Amino acid sequence: MARNHDSVKYERISSPTPSVRSGTMGPPSPSPRKRKTPPGDFLDTQSVARSFIRSHAPSVETHLRRDDETEPMFMEMRRLPDSFRGGQQDSPVSQNADASFAHQSFAHPTFTDIGLKQKACNDTLGDLQTLGVSHVAALPELVLVGDQSSGKSSLMSGLARVNLPRSAGVCTRCPLHIRLISSRIDHWSCTVSLQQDYDFQPLPDRKPKTSDVTASNPFPPWVKMSHRDIKTFKTIFDPSEIEEVLRWAQIAILNHKRNFELFIPGEGAVAKETPLDVAARETDAQFSPNIVALEIKGPGLPDLSFYDLPGVFQSPEKEEDEYIVKVVEKLTLEYIRREKAIIMWALPMNIDLENSICLGIIRKAKAAQRTIGVMTKADQLPPQNVHNWLAMFRGEKPLVGQGFFATSRPPNQPLEDATKWEELFFGRQVDGNSPWPIEFAEFADRCGVERLLKHLSRKLTEAFAKSLPSIKETVYKRLNAIKGELDALPELPANVEHEVKKSLVEFLNQVKTAIRNTRFSSEWNTLNSQFQTCIFKMKPTCKVKDNTELQTIDLSSADSEVTTPSPTKRPRPSDSTVRNVSTPSKRQRQDNVTTPVKHEDYPMGGMSRASSVMAAPDLHMPSPFVRYFNRGRCAMDIKDIRNRILRNKRPGMPRDLVPDEVRETLCLDAVRKWEEPLDTYIIKTTELLERTANGALEESLGVLRRRLIFRECHNYLKQFIEEAVAGQKSRLVDMFNSETYQLYMMNDDAFHRYKALEMEQLKRVRGIIRLKALTLLDWDYSAKRIEDMSEEEKMKERKILDTHLPKLGKDPYDTEIEVAGFVRGYYMMAAARFVEGVTMNVNSNLLRTFREHQLDVYLDDKFHIFSHCDPSLYAELMEEDDHTAKQRQQLKKEKDKLVRAMNSIIDLESLSGGTNGANDSSGVGGTSINSSHAAIELDSEMEEDEF
Repeated sequence: MARNHDSVKYERISSPTPSVRSGTMGPPSPSPRKRKTPPGDFLDTQSVARSFIRSHAPSVETHLRRDDETEPMFMEMRRLPDSFRGGQQDSPVSQNADASFAHQSFAHPTFTDIGLKQKACNDTLGDLQTLGVSHVAALPELVLVGDQSSGKSSLMSGLARVNLPRSAGVCTRCPLHIRLISSRIDHWSCTVSLQQDYDFQPLPDRKPKTSDVTASNPFPPWVKMSHRDIKTFKTIFDPSEIEEVLRWAQIAILNHKRNFELFIPGEGAVAKETPLDVAARETDAQFSPNIVALEIKGPGLPDLSFYDLPGVFQSPEKEEDEYIVKVVEKLTLEYIRREKAIIMWALPMNIDLENSICLGIIRKAKAAQRTIGVMTKADQLPPQNVHNWLAMFRGEKPLVGQGFFATSRPPNQPLEDATKWEELFFGRQVDGNSPWPIEFAEFADRCGVERLLKHLSRKLTEAFAKSLPSIKETVYKRLNAIKGELDALPELPANVEHEVKKSLVEFLNQVKTAIRNTRFSSEWNTLNSQFQTCIFKMKPTCKVKDNTELQTIDLSSADSEVTTPSPTKRPRPSDSTVRNVSTPSKRQRQDNVTTPVKHEDYPMGGMSRASSVMAAPDLHMPSPFVRYFNRGRCAMDIKDIRNRILRNKRPGMPRDLVPDEVRETLCLDAVRKWEEPLDTYIIKTTELLERTANGALEESLGVLRRRLIFRECHNYLKQFIEEAVAGQKSRLVDMFNSETYQLYMMNDDAFHRYKALEMEQLKRVRGIIRLKALTLLDWDYSAKRIEDMSEEEKMKERKILDTHLPKLGKDPYDTEIEVAGFVRGYYMMAAARFVEGVTMNVNSNLLRTFREHQLDVYLDDKFHIFSHCDPSLYAELMEEDDHTAKQRQQLKKEKDKLVRAMNSIIDLESLSGGTNGANDSSGVGGTSINSSHAAIELDSEMEEDEF
């Protein structure tokens, strides 16, 4: 039969695995080799194996491989006649393929045969424990617990066959995970790694207290992380180095926030410069729930893995460490409570059993039926206690459900001689003051570490074989769930650099386009017009009557009003004052009638009231300046103006000569009221700018809203606008301060035109008041707005004023009226100048920064995208928010671990040589499994540092 070399699969164990792509078997290999397979396409070996049946060639179980055998032995396989019915060799996976994978493969005797292969089974279990998949599926595990000074360290050294740290006090300050792997290679090695499941978050001002240890926070100041970080500490090849390396590894794990490489003996700076005992006293934490893991390989080692927990104790060396007592109890309880944990309870035979703290914890966790009692220090058994310990061996005191073993490992006994010494001791062939009592002879099969090892290996294998179907199903379901979660988190674009640069350029162009856009210009012009209207409406009004006059008329701005209140008693004219004068037709008097004053439309020319960038106000947009419109009402009064003149006039000055201080003070008081409207204008301009820029951001980068580049652009854009607006506000404040510094004008022609218009208005209203006061004008006559009057009405009113005012003589307040006209004329000229300057300054400075390239330079200075080319920066910017990015990274790491775990399980199944009767095969997420692959592969897109 032709051999197809593509079908050869190299296994990590010497047993061959059938290749399902061709009719051949792969050769055994003493060393593992990983194969690349598309992520997620893993194989249910049992399901696919149904299509094949072994020939008369040697099987995996019947073929005895010799150590010196170098030529590969190909195992022949061939299809059953009905393996592909109807020619559907590559038929699609059915809709219930996931269910068939999860259930049909578990019913086959494959799993029941695994118990025959303890090494492979324990290797697989060790793989799963190292990968940290216990959070997904509960794993059978051996857990060694005991009180402080219970001989647990000596027992652990015996189990691991290495010298591990021992001391009279608390030796272990974190859990240890020890994995023993037998090897055909004739050399010993030990790889020490740090398995970090908890983050160190100390309190800023104090150490933890006992009250801080709670059910929700069992190991303060350590906080559970969502994933496990595994860091390889050091690999050694000399067993004599293991104690030193293990002590430094514990120091590294207790300094969680520092680089662990500093503590590697012979390499790290701290390990080189600091004595070990000093470093052990100066750790950041006194205790850690994180794990120091040892993977020990060597010839003759048992295939076993177990956890060793710190010894439980009651009294710490320092009172401030009292909380550690409770933390260690919580840690022990957590491991013991694991439903599939097999507990090894170390209890010394030289003390009373009732004093054991661990026994209370085991009972609290209801784990007695899963507990094996391991008696230590058998060589120190007091003769008076023989009966009590014998009763436990015989089950007369059912403290545990898995019976007892006795061990004796004196600390002064060299490790290489300990096994022989223990065998002689329990065989009563060792001389001493405390020989092993003859009463225990019937339990010789339960005495000694070697017998305990065999028992533990068998128990662990049986438990794992029993749990493997549910473990596989649980891991499979979690893989499907992770696939769904990753599908919901879109991956990075294929060309990250191109996508980042394109997105930023599009955003910057969009901002420029938006600022130049007609819509933005229209909204900003409307705001300018509203600002201009507000400033002009704040023109100071003047009361133009004195106390002898019966009517009050407030001369308002363009749309202000003159109010003509009804007097309590209408004055009765004298005969000398009653004349048959032609008056406008009388109207019926109404209470609270308001008569608007002339609308002040001024000639444009040099007195233009509108900026060149302004447009007509949008009547549908409410003005944000309405609350300022009446700030100029009653700002002046002819009596107050007179008093000001008198206070500032020097003796001997003519009556009609007005001091400059009066004019300047009134003018500057009027323009100082612009400060609040100016602040509102800046705020509204900023809001419009932010809204427009954010709209451009949304339009150009909206599809990347969940990615970091969107959030970073949003933050930097906000900062840029704030800085630009701050600079612009400073310039506008300078303009305002210039207007309020002193009275200043250069355009005399414009001022005089403004003043002439104001004087005409003031004199008209003042004349109407004087005529009404003397009953020369009908009391009901209302001064209408000039633009609201017909030509006929204007001519009639002018005729009345021209006819009667000369008869009244000079107005006693003509000087005050002239001052009011001066102030109002100057206000109008300054207002036009101020509005024009403010809006032009914003247009040529603030808006210019967005129309040109200032934002481009600013973002490049922040991102360094166009000036640098760090590939990691592009990937970072295209990541989503920190939470999502971390979530994806953690899901990938978890998927990688579970894929590795499923590969180990599949490899273990394949070693049993069983077949499955199912036709269907399926993969993660319902993906059809390619039969050319017998194992899952790592995600090819994942980086090496993601593991």
